[in-house]
Amino acid sequence: MPPSLHRSPTLPLASDFLATPSTRLSPALIRALLPFDLLIVPGLFGSDEDHWQSIWENVFRAHGLSVKRVAQDNWSTPSLSAWQAKLDETLKEAKRPVLLLAHSLGAVLTVHHGARHPASAVAGALLVAPADGEQHKGPDAARIESFMPLPAQTLPFPSTVIFSRNDPWLTPDRAQTFGTQWGSTLVDGGYSGHMGNNAGLEHWPLGLNALHSLALTCHAGQVHAHA
Repeated sequence: MPPSLHRSPTLPLASDFLATPSTRLSPALIRALLPFDLLIVPGLFGSDEDHWQSIWENVFRAHGLSVKRVAQDNWSTPSLSAWQAKLDETLKEAKRPVLLLAHSLGAVLTVHHGARHPASAVAGALLVAPADGEQHKGPDAARIESFMPLPAQTLPFPSTVIFSRNDPWLTPDRAQTFGTQWGSTLVDGGYSGHMGNNAGLEHWPLGLNALHSLALTCHAGQVHAHA
C-alpha cells in the first residue's frame, strides 16, 4: 500500500499539544499513549538535551507515561550488530506493547529490527529522518556502513516516516520510496534539516500529532487482533 502524504481529517490537531509553561500534553494524547511503553531510539552521536527526543522523554515522564531510552555503548562508531543487541535487550524489559520513537540511524535500526523480528513487542514506530547511508555523501556516511543496505520489505508493525525537505541525509524522493517499501504513512515535516540536535524543534507539535495518530492506529489494530 503506498504511503499517504497526510492531511488526514483524523490526524490530531496542533491543539493536542498545549505549549504552556508547564509543558502540558492534552488528555487525548495521554490517553492514546497510556497503553504503551514508549522507547526512545536515538541515532548517530545520540540525542542531547535540546533534541526533541530528550524533550519528549522528560515531558512524557512528567505526565506519568512509561518511557525509556536505548543506551548504546558507542554513539560515534556504531555497528549494526552491537546496536541491535542493545535494542533487543531493552525491548525484553517491556511490560506492554512498545512504540519506538526513532531518529536518523535509530530509525534505520528500527527498520532492521522489523526485518529481523516479524513478531516482537513493537506495536508501532515513528521513523523520523531515516539516515540514507546509501546515497548520503557526507563525512559521516562511512560511520554507518554496517547498517546498509536498508531493508526494503514491509514492516510487521504500523509506522510513520517523517521527512524534511532539506534534510542532507534523506531526500523527499527517497523518503517516498522507503515509505512505499515499508508500508509507512509519510508525513512532510517541512524545511527542518535533519530534525536532530541542532534543528531547534523543541517540543515539536507536528511530531506529537503524528505520534498521536500512530498510537490510535496501533491501538485500533490491537483491539481488532483480540476481537
